[in-house]
Amino acid sequence: MTAPAATDMRIASHLDKFRRLDALRARLDPLADFELWYWTTLTAGTNALNAVMHATGMTSDDPVFSTIPGVHMVRQADGSYARELRGPGDVSHVGWPPVEGDAPPDLHELEHALEAIEEHRDPCLRGERAPTAAIVAECETAFARVRTVLAGRCGSHA
Repeated sequence: MTAPAATDMRIASHLDKFRRLDALRARLDPLADFELWYWTTLTAGTNALNAVMHATGMTSDDPVFSTIPGVHMVRQADGSYARELRGPGDVSHVGWPPVEGDAPPDLHELEHALEAIEEHRDPCLRGERAPTAAIVAECETAFARVRTVLAGRCGSHA
């Protein structure tokens, strides 16, 4: 069996995480388990964002991982890892770290969907606002848009 090309590893990893998190969120009760459900939803969405950013070429799909913006852990020939300064890699949230370049419309759509989900993070998780069925529905609608963009960019692999 041939090893996957280096350009496929990162996208494949994000897609695998997305699928596993999406399956987990389906087993949670969105209201009774809101905090876990919410973080699972947001983390799945962030993995979708990173897969799409790699697929569009906005960020590198190199088989390295970011620690802080611009600093990556890179596997060395002896199997160890070393820090290297590189361009942007994975993002933690929409716009963090900022990624330069002209993003295609579908990437903007995915970012807006994630922002709609993130709008509920602080008020609902810090106790200022109780989660409601309406908030869950808004998050589900936004997450459906995330799925659509991911499937459009990553096809049957999503």
